[in-house]
Amino acid sequence: MKRRLKKKFRRILILSPIAIFLIVFAILFLTKDKPPVEEIKNARESLSAAKAAHAHKYSKNLYNNASIAYDSAMHYWNAENNKFFLFRKYDKVRSFASKSERLSRSSIGQADSNSKNLKKEVEQKIQKIQKKITIYQANFENIPQIDDIRKQYNKGRILFGEAKLAFQKSDLIKAQQKIDLSSALIEKSYSQANKILVNYFDNYSKWQRLVNNTLEHSRTNSTYCIIVDKFARECKLYFKGTLKENFEADLGKNWIGAKNHQGDFMTPEGVYRVIDKKENGRSRYHKALLINYPNEEDKARFSQNKKNGTIPSRKRIGDLIEIHGNGGQGADWTQGCIALSNSDMDRLYARCPVGTTVTIVGSCKPLSEIMKLP
Repeated sequence: MKRRLKKKFRRILILSPIAIFLIVFAILFLTKDKPPVEEIKNARESLSAAKAAHAHKYSKNLYNNASIAYDSAMHYWNAENNKFFLFRKYDKVRSFASKSERLSRSSIGQADSNSKNLKKEVEQKIQKIQKKITIYQANFENIPQIDDIRKQYNKGRILFGEAKLAFQKSDLIKAQQKIDLSSALIEKSYSQANKILVNYFDNYSKWQRLVNNTLEHSRTNSTYCIIVDKFARECKLYFKGTLKENFEADLGKNWIGAKNHQGDFMTPEGVYRVIDKKENGRSRYHKALLINYPNEEDKARFSQNKKNGTIPSRKRIGDLIEIHGNGGQGADWTQGCIALSNSDMDRLYARCPVGTTVTIVGSCKPLSEIMKLP
C-alpha cells in the first residue's frame, strides 16, 4: 500500500511543472493586453480631419504636436508587436493615441478661429493698401520720379494683385505673405513720392508771388499774359488780369523743378517773355512762341550749380524753349517746351504779341488743395 502511494505521489510531482505551466499560460492568456485598434483608428481619423480643416496651416503647433503624438503611438505599437504576444503592454500606445486625438480636435477649433481672424486681418490690409494705391495714382503717377521708386511701386502693385488672387482662392497664408510684401513696397514708394512733392511745393510762396505780380502787371497795363501751371498741365491766357482761355499742356518729361541745363528734359520756371513768333515753316511744331530762356536768374543758378559741382562742367545751359503746337498727346514728352494742340496753339498765337509775359510755375494752388484723397 505504501509502495503504491509513493508511486502515485512521484507521478504527481513529475506532472506538476506541466500543470503549473499550463495554469500560468492560461492566466497570461486571459489577462493579456488587447491591441488598441480602436484608439489608433480614432487618432488617425482625427488627424485626417484636422488636416482637412487646414489645421496644419492655421493651428500649426497643435497639429504638429498631434502628429508627433500619433507617430509615438505607432512607434510603441510596433515595439510591443515585436514582443511575445503574452508580454505585450499597450499603455503607452493608448496614452499617445488619446493625446493625438485630443490635440487634433483642439487644432480643428483653433484653426477655425485663427483662419477667421486671419481672413479679417488680410481683408483689412487689402483695403488699406488699395486706398494707398488710389491716392498714389491720383497724386503721384504723373509726376517724374526716380526709376527705382517707380520700379519699387510697380513690384508692389504686382504683389498686391497676387495677394488679392490668393485671398479669393482662400489661400490666406499666401495672401498674408504677399500683402505684407506689397504693403512694404507701396508704403515706401508712397513715402518717397510724397517727399518729392512736398519738397517741390516748398516753392509755392515764390510761385504765388510770381503769378500775382504777373496778373497785376496785366491789369495795370491792359495786356495779355500767359500763366503755365505745370502741375495742372494748364496754359492760361489772361487779359487785363482776367482769365480768357485755359489750354491743356504737355510738358518736358522731367518737368518737376526749374530747368538746370540742356538735355535734362525739364520745363523751366520763372518769368519770361515772348521774343519771337514762328509760323509758315519756321517751327517744326505747327506754330511756336519762343521765350527768353535762359533769363538772368537761370544763368546765375546755372553758374552757381557748376561751381558747386551739381552740374558737370561740360554741360551747357541750353535755349530754344517754346510754347508750340503738336501737343494734346496726354503725356509729357517734350525736351522742356510747353506743347498745346494745334487748334489751341492757333488761338494763343493770334492773341500774344512779341513781348507777352510768360510766367511758368509749379502750381497755382497749394498742395493742400491739390492732394486728392478718396
